[in-house]
Amino acid sequence: MNKQGKVLLSSMALMLTITACSDSSSKQTVKEVPSTSTPKPAAAGSKASDVPLTVKILKGSSNINLQAPLFDYIFEKTNVKIQLELVTTNFEQKAQTIIATNSLPDIMEVAYGKQMYVDGAKNGLFLPISDYMSDAPNLAKIMKENKEIAKNNIDGKIYSFPKLGAWKLQLAQGAMIRYDLLEELGLEAPKTFDDLYKVLKKFKEKYPNSIPYTGRENAFNLLKPLAFAMGSGNRIYYDPNIEGGKYVYGQAHPEFKPVLEFMSKLFKEKLLDPDYAVNTADAMKEKLASGRSLFYYDNNSFGVNFNEALKPINPKARFELLPLMKNDRGQTRGWMYKKDWMHNIVISSKTKNPHELVRFLDWFYGEEGTRATAYGVEGVNYKMENGKPVILDSVLQEYAQMKDPFRNMQTDLATGFEQLALNVDEHPMVETSAPELVKWKDMITTEKGYVYEVVAPPFTNDELSRLKTLQSKVDTLVDQEMDKFIIGVRPVSDFDKFSQQLIDSGALEIEKIYNEANQRYLKQ
Repeated sequence: MNKQGKVLLSSMALMLTITACSDSSSKQTVKEVPSTSTPKPAAAGSKASDVPLTVKILKGSSNINLQAPLFDYIFEKTNVKIQLELVTTNFEQKAQTIIATNSLPDIMEVAYGKQMYVDGAKNGLFLPISDYMSDAPNLAKIMKENKEIAKNNIDGKIYSFPKLGAWKLQLAQGAMIRYDLLEELGLEAPKTFDDLYKVLKKFKEKYPNSIPYTGRENAFNLLKPLAFAMGSGNRIYYDPNIEGGKYVYGQAHPEFKPVLEFMSKLFKEKLLDPDYAVNTADAMKEKLASGRSLFYYDNNSFGVNFNEALKPINPKARFELLPLMKNDRGQTRGWMYKKDWMHNIVISSKTKNPHELVRFLDWFYGEEGTRATAYGVEGVNYKMENGKPVILDSVLQEYAQMKDPFRNMQTDLATGFEQLALNVDEHPMVETSAPELVKWKDMITTEKGYVYEVVAPPFTNDELSRLKTLQSKVDTLVDQEMDKFIIGVRPVSDFDKFSQQLIDSGALEIEKIYNEANQRYLKQ
């Protein structure tokens, strides 16, 4: 595919509401679909709209091929023409402004867990999908099987089409290490966190200019996977090992102290990157891809690209996913990314064609829409073999030599999570990814000790208001002090005092609200 043929729409593109349009290929004059007051389900096999419509969608994305055949295919199947406005930077800020000023396009993306989604729903900016479920049979079917979706309800109603995982090549925030160096130095793979400390110390002794352990952006990203693996958790989190499953504010409990002791020791002995708190994601990746850093606890899929980048430097160099290490409490556990992303695709409540837009988005959850947004167009991008889609050899060959074949292919085909899919099928990743990623997938299972990240329960208005007040105080305290403990500005011996400060500021009340909301949800 000619990369120069890509067209990117600027975030300054003019906002448009859904309008009757002229199909430029046929020069046919089209009348606007009249809105109706009663939801009418589409007949089996019918299109989302009886006549062609153009719909404006606001989406955060750095790149998407607007000339991909998939757009024409979607129009052919739904009678809806997509007009994308891509926001390449500061998408969340732009989305907040749009919601605050009630200037929504027809459809827009709102990230999961953001207060602006709750505010937009409560203020009547989003179409209540619950009132149009007869137009959404595919989503309705999935919701019967996937009860987690209901956690995204606001006041008992659905206001969005959630981004779900039809099938995932399971990834995790895992412990990734330069395994070739373990072999070179005759070291066993660490089985405990004390073993890990000793291995990192050996790495530093052998390679004094190296940065044994690196991370990105701040203590939050560093601590989220590590704290859970070590038997605690960062901020408010769900712990399946406490009382059969309970929400806990990690830093408010003594189990968090060993996490800080461990990280503080690594920093003091120059085993932890001195710039971990200010590293961008790119800076972290550069250190790992160049051989300067030798261990990270983050998205395991990054390791594929690091291995490829390291080959010219050292053909034997390779990152491998470590089996989960046992913590001081005798547990082996780790987070794996949740099955569903739950990002929200919302429809403006001002739309004159709610039934058509609901049917349009519901199409993406059906077999036809799920397959198309995973593989592209049959005969152009994939073929069917024994009843299953298979990427064409010509397509695979086009991306085989690229640094990241899967994501480059998705960008060009406009498929997958980052592009147009709502019910994401990651089977194409298996066909385009390095074999180690498939191998690691088999290590990331519940049987091995991994736990799915949990979607927060739905809260009442009063609970949301109280949580906003409490977390603005408690989370801010945590964010201010974690780096101080790690880099030694504040001694870890102060942790008990700090933990009590969090309790006095409302950490246990946060736990109470979360657990009461979760129990209420479980009884539904």
